[in-house]
Amino acid sequence: MKVSFSADLDDKRAITAIGRIKAATRWRAADAPGTEADRQAAIEALEHEAAEYGADAIVDVRFEVDGVKGVDIEGVALERVTVTGLAVRFAKAA
Repeated sequence: MKVSFSADLDDKRAITAIGRIKAATRWRAADAPGTEADRQAAIEALEHEAAEYGADAIVDVRFEVDGVKGVDIEGVALERVTVTGLAVRFAKAA
């Protein structure tokens, strides 16, 4: 599956939008360093999500880091890598 961080594919192929999709990695301790493996796992999860919708590619891919910590109890602050993108199909030739 093609993945692009820009709004279009590199080959400028015509596309039809399916919709925005989102995927995330497992939670980890916030003080643990993020790795390339975290980002790769997020992209793979996003590709799986896109495939379920019959997408040919994902464009406009963006990463975020989500965090959480309980306010009522002291605990370990957690983070995860979240990735979003626009699932698209290749436009059919007329």
